[in-house]
Amino acid sequence: MDYDKGLGREWLVANGIGGYASSTIIAANSRKYHSLLVSATDPPLGRRVLLAGIDETISLDCESFELSVHKYPNTVHPHGFLHLASFRMENFPSFIYETGGLRVEKTVFMEHGKNAVFIEYCVVNPGFIKGEILFRPMVTNRGFHSTSRREDHRFESLASDAGCCVLDSERIALGFTSDRLGFVEDESWYYNVEYDRDRVRGLNYQEDIYSPGYFTLPLKGDASLCIAASTPTHGYDTSTLKDVCRSWRQIKEGEIVRRKKLVERAGVTSVFGEKLVLAADSFIVQRNDDKSVLAGYHWFSDWARDAMISLTGLTLVTNRFKDARGILSTFAKNAEKGLLPNRFIEDRGEREYGSADAPLWFIHASGEYLEHTGDSKFVREKLWKTIKSIISWYRKGTRGVYSDSDGLIVSSPHMTWMDAKIGDWTVTPREGKTCEINALWYNALKIAEKMARLFEDEDDEDSYQKLAELVEKSYLKFWNQTDECLFDVLSEDGADNSIRPNQIFAAALPNQPISIEKARGIVDTVERVLLTPFGLRTLTPSSPDYRKHYDGDAVSRDSAYHQGTVWPWLLGPFITAYLNTHGRTQQNLKRMRKLLTPFEEHLSDAGLGSVSEVFDGEPPHTPGGCAFQAWSVAEILRIHKELG
Repeated sequence: MDYDKGLGREWLVANGIGGYASSTIIAANSRKYHSLLVSATDPPLGRRVLLAGIDETISLDCESFELSVHKYPNTVHPHGFLHLASFRMENFPSFIYETGGLRVEKTVFMEHGKNAVFIEYCVVNPGFIKGEILFRPMVTNRGFHSTSRREDHRFESLASDAGCCVLDSERIALGFTSDRLGFVEDESWYYNVEYDRDRVRGLNYQEDIYSPGYFTLPLKGDASLCIAASTPTHGYDTSTLKDVCRSWRQIKEGEIVRRKKLVERAGVTSVFGEKLVLAADSFIVQRNDDKSVLAGYHWFSDWARDAMISLTGLTLVTNRFKDARGILSTFAKNAEKGLLPNRFIEDRGEREYGSADAPLWFIHASGEYLEHTGDSKFVREKLWKTIKSIISWYRKGTRGVYSDSDGLIVSSPHMTWMDAKIGDWTVTPREGKTCEINALWYNALKIAEKMARLFEDEDDEDSYQKLAELVEKSYLKFWNQTDECLFDVLSEDGADNSIRPNQIFAAALPNQPISIEKARGIVDTVERVLLTPFGLRTLTPSSPDYRKHYDGDAVSRDSAYHQGTVWPWLLGPFITAYLNTHGRTQQNLKRMRKLLTPFEEHLSDAGLGSVSEVFDGEPPHTPGGCAFQAWSVAEILRIHKELG
């Protein structure tokens, strides 16, 4: 196995409450976010990196073989990837090592709903080779956005027959045990461990890691065993964990059955569809008594915009209607003055409000829920009040958002999905009347009009209808006759004729504020200058502000984020818009299905079984950003299901 290639392929196992296990296919952590156990102490957030990994050393009479891989300054040691015969990602990540006459297969899985990870080892020893295998847990116990040094910790290790519990200075506990192995106390430190991906991204990338000791397996013949790790917060304490670990086979089988049922419920039949359904499951998480959506792994929290855009693909086309209700309820309960929390902030229990489009996506998602389920009772009792409140606040004005005399919505800088900001510099400010927010506004008014009619709310129905008619008339101001597409933004400084993908929503949403002829012009222009094999560019290459590559440190990445970088989630609305304007003929359906083909291969690249956040604007369209992104998976899955 090649080190550099292995470092670029990542795996993820999520536990449904915000925690996860993740690393690379060579078991070398390339990010500070990689760990065998990241716990969610305040689900789905409050995430802590607890168990960085387990070092495995095979000791025979004459020699030893180390299976782990660590990066230190100017060196990699040990080279465990040289013993890695293969890696597979079926239900769970499995590493198969062959060395010294032994075959060792390691499989990592989690218990759904628990901050607990299980590492299964199957040792095949046909020659009855004598020796032992040492399994050394590596402990960090820190917030997952940070790194730490030895002086930052005062670890206390408590070993017993049940295993070992490591406490940090804040008395946050990590316990680990084995179903059949004894634990030996032997404290040690790993100094200056480096994370290559974080170094390239300009982030903190060095830290020291603690180990309290090791488990020992005497080699005699074949063996099967499990090491489990957990934290008492939404998991198990050390004494309970011992009994749980003895049931690891049942826990593993239960998770396999759960995943199988998700695929069956979704009604997918292709391998591609199955992988997308299981990828979608990773993002749906518990929040209090309801549900939410993590925008992406490894570093995003739950964001309203991402959750609402993702809702159809993650829950509705997969028939997870209870989860859809939970997600919609979460954000309805957290609405404030017509706005939804653009994100819940890690570790602080706070919400940030600063999105002009998230509330409109909420109304869209509510309409989609009603269309897919016919559940008018839930919509009326749980969502209708929030929907009416959003429209009311947008009409009279709320923080950074208001309706102008022509009915169109005006928003402040940094309030659209193109929200990259470097210090005081908003990279794509888009202040004024933006084409997609006003397309969403029109769509929201028409959905509300339909709901008001359904709920026999005649005054609101009439009000929404009249306002929608005004918005539809005013929306003609966005038409750019020269380029036969939409202006991106209308402001006091004039019309911004940058060709961006935001206009595609005017042709893709269920209620469109433009004629079919103009919608077709939009689709054709977007296809000609923005479409790539992995989605839509965020800016036409002919623009002087176009950036070919999304790479480098935070400043470099953020300045390219919406200036040419490709976003795969935009392929969903593009395909919908194309079929809306060119017809759902067999030829067009076949052509649109073909646009999904590159993602079948991509599922074996970057984040295994998932879809990356972004890609470079130019070939070979290298993936970047989060390796596992909710709306990327959701929109590809939605289109895959709808195309059949």
